[in-house]
Amino acid sequence: MSIGVVVIGLFILCWGIVWLGNDIGLWNFSFTFWPVIVILTGIVILMNELKKVVRKD
Repeated sequence: MSIGVVVIGLFILCWGIVWLGNDIGLWNFSFTFWPVIVILTGIVILMNELKKVVRKD
């Protein structure tokens, strides 16, 4: 199992919990920097995959 898969899974899980909580009124969580988190997650995943490719050569 790749660490990238785990990171994406945890990110989606947390995002879903926050979204659900907002929708049902448990809290009013407003985080305007979520696109930055998505971009950073993508960069981390790409870097991990590139490391795997470099190690194989």
